[in-house]
Amino acid sequence: MNDINPPSPMKFFSNLEEEHEFKLASVVGEIPKSINGTLYRNGVGIFELFGRRYKHTFEGDGAISAIKFENSKAYTSVKIIKSLGLQEELNKIKNLFGSKAPWLTRFMNGIKGRRKNTANTHIISWQNKLYALMEGAKPTEIRKDDLATMGETSFEGVISGTFSAHPHYVTSRKAFYNFGLEYGKETKLNFYELPDTGKAQKIGTIALDWPVMLHDFIVTSNYLIFFIAPANLNVGKMLLSIGSFIDCLEWKEESGTEIVVVPISDPSNVHRFKTKAFFASHFGGAFEENDEIFVDYIHYSDIQIFENLGDGSELRWENSENHSHGNLCRAKINLLKKAFESHSRWDGFCEFPRLADKFSGEKYSYLWLQSEEYIEDIFRSSISKINEQNEVLTYILEIGQLCSEPVPILDKNGDEDSGYIITLVFDSKLNKSHYLLLTANDLKLQAKIELDQVIPITFHGSWIENSIV
Repeated sequence: MNDINPPSPMKFFSNLEEEHEFKLASVVGEIPKSINGTLYRNGVGIFELFGRRYKHTFEGDGAISAIKFENSKAYTSVKIIKSLGLQEELNKIKNLFGSKAPWLTRFMNGIKGRRKNTANTHIISWQNKLYALMEGAKPTEIRKDDLATMGETSFEGVISGTFSAHPHYVTSRKAFYNFGLEYGKETKLNFYELPDTGKAQKIGTIALDWPVMLHDFIVTSNYLIFFIAPANLNVGKMLLSIGSFIDCLEWKEESGTEIVVVPISDPSNVHRFKTKAFFASHFGGAFEENDEIFVDYIHYSDIQIFENLGDGSELRWENSENHSHGNLCRAKINLLKKAFESHSRWDGFCEFPRLADKFSGEKYSYLWLQSEEYIEDIFRSSISKINEQNEVLTYILEIGQLCSEPVPILDKNGDEDSGYIITLVFDSKLNKSHYLLLTANDLKLQAKIELDQVIPITFHGSWIENSIV
């Protein structure tokens, strides 16, 4: 392949080749002594089982990859998440869950409420323990030292349904907040609090008009904020186990998107109203100012993004129609007027917005994003930084490379953009992955940490300082 037509990225959507414990990695450049901690990332490690490829990437079994920094050295590890469902399949040597299981097996799973907890989307640290998350199940505890799977938890029975893969921390309250859905005769949206000290608790619940797929939400110091798009779940198809989850989703544009704002201190006093239909995939941050709420999020006109992803086999560098063209928008919410306004902050295509953790729930000045460029009609992956004046700085990767969500590693006592940004990169020419460490303020290359294999697609990650983990 020449530089204009890089090799297929299919290896990025293929089974992890080798699990391993933490081992010393090769570094090009210099790792600053100030970086001491571990980046944990979560994604898919198994795309096919017993020769049968899952219909959608989201069906894949999770894998935790990690890079640990100590004394200017880097150590990397990666492990498949050994859920009870996966272990049962491996023991019986056949597909028992998902779209590749026999129909009768899938049907009985639906009737009995059995499903495999793939835990393949995010990983967070709470009270010195790691939890791998996916939006349709409960958390899975991961041992921090060797990434071993410890098992599913409901936090002593607190989680009554699912637990979203997108918890958000509120610095002023010293707690994570999250939501979960319960499907039944009515669909319930539950709200959870995970404080730095004390037990997890359910702090409220509301009923929704119909079963929905709700991917993410956001927090301020005082509110939980949901943009509930009309991505309806067809319960009949789910019970009959027809296709994958994407086959069970129906976009009901005429229903509009519901804005739900929940006061954390008074979760029964919920604000709800409708606006024109749109889908928010991921949220960057939110804050309150002059009796209004401002929210940065990635906007789509519908849920085509999920169909575009599929099992990854249709992705082509030159086929921009199959790529997901998210747009960074800022919404303004006025609760007294029940008013919702939204405008684009940047015309670039982007996803996975992140801010400095210590500003979560507060006003912030910068976001870092996974972004994309098209140079000579070829997809180019990039990392971008946007400030409050909507000025954008971009670091463009080499042709044939794909980067992941950018995770800030910022100096606690420095400026908001002091420190570094780390991202995991797949290189289709080498069929290997590497980590890139960029300076947070100007996106200059600080170091490249080389791996000896491909780490398949990852979605979200968390940086944990050594003093915390």
